[in-house]
Amino acid sequence: MSKLFSLRKATEEDLPFLYRVSTEAMRPVAELSVSLEKSEEERFAEYEKKFVPGTIAIIQHGGEDVGRLRVVRSPNAIYVGGIQILPEHQGKGIGTALFTELIVESNQTRIPILLEVHEVNTRATAFYKNLGFEEGEKIEN
Repeated sequence: MSKLFSLRKATEEDLPFLYRVSTEAMRPVAELSVSLEKSEEERFAEYEKKFVPGTIAIIQHGGEDVGRLRVVRSPNAIYVGGIQILPEHQGKGIGTALFTELIVESNQTRIPILLEVHEVNTRATAFYKNLGFEEGEKIEN
């Protein structure tokens, strides 16, 4: 059986795709938390300023770029700072397969997974709970 997804390192050239993924996959969250007075160009410029390609991977499915994953590994945690999959590719098991691998890594290394989830992102919260994660400490920005 072939793997459901593959990962590749993001590059500067991926910036427009990553912005699109972030915008489309996070639309429900953005509508509740982002200032809609800002123009699309202003939002893209803000995204570009925060872009650190070394911590981001492009999620591929069937050879097509379908999402983004931000993981930072340290001796104390496997920090998942964001996973977004384009809406048309959600519900295909890609996120579950990806997290299954992270859970195996966590179990083998005995390094816990630390998640960053927007409080208003109820879909993501439900996804993580279905995988066995429990709600923990909230980090205020």
